[in-house]
Amino acid sequence: MREVVIEEREELGLSPADPLDPYVLADAHGIDVYGLEDLLAHGVSPEAFCHFTMGNSAVWSAALLPLGTARVIVENESHSRVRRRSNIAHELGHFLLEHPFDNVILGEDHKRQFDAKQEKEATFMAGELLIPFAAAERMAFDGWDNTRVAAAYGVSTQFAQMQMKGQRVRAQRAAHKYGFGKPLTGSSN
Repeated sequence: MREVVIEEREELGLSPADPLDPYVLADAHGIDVYGLEDLLAHGVSPEAFCHFTMGNSAVWSAALLPLGTARVIVENESHSRVRRRSNIAHELGHFLLEHPFDNVILGEDHKRQFDAKQEKEATFMAGELLIPFAAAERMAFDGWDNTRVAAAYGVSTQFAQMQMKGQRVRAQRAAHKYGFGKPLTGSSN
């Protein structure tokens, strides 16, 4: 999966350390991104719009949808910009891995149920798209904290922590083993 991300970043002319704009990647694949507000003009009821953007905005983030042979992403624009970027990257992960649309079902409680493996893969892809392994490794060895990583890559501090944790462990072990300056733990936000 990491190879797919490397290829996608190269096609955009990005080095492993460059921040990626997921909206640019979506555009490069011909995937239009719409906010819920955009759908009001296409028949989405004001009640549904309010349900997902005000009262229950946390229940729904984004979705990759088939539209004939094309794909579109609909996002919940009531979320913060950093969350929206990770949402779009997650949906692009589904697209890049060619996940089928037949695994989304409604359960007895009328909530969507997903293939856990595919969701895990899409989350991995989002992490690699936004903070690639090579960049995380370099930042861990250079002692970057979560706030600095988040600012540099346009993600939340929680997202930065998720991507940096394993690399920080490696950097700390190397610092201990080889006796060079101890990298930061990254726990500060």
